[in-house]
Amino acid sequence: MKCVPQISAYVIASVMAFLINSCSVQPCYEDTDPMMNTVLLASGTGESAKADSLRVRGVSPTDTIEFVDARSVTSCSLPLDPASDLSLFYITVNGIHDTAVIYYTRLPHLVSPECGYTFLSNITGVTTTHNIIDTLIIENSKVDLNGEKNLHLFF
Repeated sequence: MKCVPQISAYVIASVMAFLINSCSVQPCYEDTDPMMNTVLLASGTGESAKADSLRVRGVSPTDTIEFVDARSVTSCSLPLDPASDLSLFYITVNGIHDTAVIYYTRLPHLVSPECGYTFLSNITGVTTTHNIIDTLIIENSKVDLNGEKNLHLFF
């Protein structure tokens, strides 16, 4: 009968030692936010264009978030909504307002055991209201952690 309590204590001590060693907390040093990178180009020439002012706000059913409010910019990086298959952006270039809708599919991606999961996206379509945006072209549909250009915005 004494053997059972000793074995139980040994098993509990072994399990506790294993759990304590396996649950070490490591910091996350990796980028976990995939960004959609957009380059601004001049309509007609396709040359890089500098917007005197650029303001981009993301709109969701519950909130509006300002992502960019800058002067003299030729590109911007925007996050896509990980909870939806589309993101709606209000874009103001040089004081003229436009709307862009980005459609995409999402795929969960393990960044690392320390950093956890994020969502990578594949852009499937874009629409705009064409007030200042002449054309919005998908260059690279994969929005991931590599920082590659995804869209060309002609204005």
